[in-house]
Amino acid sequence: MTDAAEAAARPGDKPLPRLALLREMTDRTVLEQVFDQGRVTRAALAETTGISKPTISESVRRLESSGVLRASGSNETGRRGRVATYYTLAPDAGHVLAVEVNQHGVRTLSADLAGNPHGTARLTTPTAEGTEALADALRTAVAQALRDRADDGALRALAVSVANPVAPQTRTVIALPDSPFPENTLDPRTVLAELAPAPCLVDNDVNFAALAERRAGAAADTHSFLYAYIGAGLGLSLYVGDQLIRGAHGLAGEIGYLNTAGTNPPLSLSNALARQGFGRPGSPALDVGVVTEHLARAASGDTAARAAVDSLSNALGQALAAACTVVDPELVLLGGPLGGLPELLEPIRATVAGAAFVPVRIELGTVTDSPGLRGALLAAVEAGRAGVLASQPSR
Repeated sequence: MTDAAEAAARPGDKPLPRLALLREMTDRTVLEQVFDQGRVTRAALAETTGISKPTISESVRRLESSGVLRASGSNETGRRGRVATYYTLAPDAGHVLAVEVNQHGVRTLSADLAGNPHGTARLTTPTAEGTEALADALRTAVAQALRDRADDGALRALAVSVANPVAPQTRTVIALPDSPFPENTLDPRTVLAELAPAPCLVDNDVNFAALAERRAGAAADTHSFLYAYIGAGLGLSLYVGDQLIRGAHGLAGEIGYLNTAGTNPPLSLSNALARQGFGRPGSPALDVGVVTEHLARAASGDTAARAAVDSLSNALGQALAAACTVVDPELVLLGGPLGGLPELLEPIRATVAGAAFVPVRIELGTVTDSPGLRGALLAAVEAGRAGVLASQPSR
């Protein structure tokens, strides 16, 4: 017997760090296979992973005894006397929750640790009522989601997507002038600390949308890309070398605040577009309905509407071209209620092609159903799985 094996076999002794690490790595590999395949046998795990059958069996035993895996029936293997037992994720192994908070209210989406969505709900709360009302709505929505998933085991992780930038150190919402989101600071982790005692990830919706595109969308094979959100607000998420760039204050990518040329005094991009007739009354936030109306009229041959759309596309394209010159991405994805419209794709492409220092591919994002919420769910699933592994006893 080796020294490591003898040490591990002595009653009362803790496993050597190296042995504990190997066990953790094996357990992680086994769980990843279960997450991907749903239902597996020990023999299939050994064949797929290349890990020895005895080591796989020990890992399955650990995960089963800790309540993460559960035997789910058996099937004949084709060999006389041999029966294969299938293992799946235990129904009560835990769940995760994603939450989206924006000017329309709060929406929740829950899922198991395999990432399978189980339920969604929306609570409409106008942000004009203030931060405290929004905090109350956040607590109410999360409490209801937890009650709905009470039979799924512990909440393993929570991710909150907000429609404003987030401070990198404190994870509080940063109040910005002229934002459609409330002008107060919201701290989701503090609001939910007692209600949901689990790791809580907080980020802005554009970053989470970009994560969704990176993991399950048009940027799946791309390491450096920009995700441009074009809607009531404007924002960029920047991935460079597969690293999200947040900036020192969490304000990287806030292109709505770029100064535009040719105005005196200088105007931000959002304010300039609002003055061109694309904004909401009394606000620099873009009016999505007004823009889509202009697009429809331009498509029907209205020359004035066509000129307005060209002006809008040019302003957006110039901002994206500047970002491309600085960041040099492989890909720019357009998303949001306006960015996802095919009618804006070609004119923005043309502007960027004429203004950017290097050629860049511009496409529409493919995660179009609440991408910020989808990205938050992906982040919560990843954190939840990590928590499960961290909670496994070493034995």
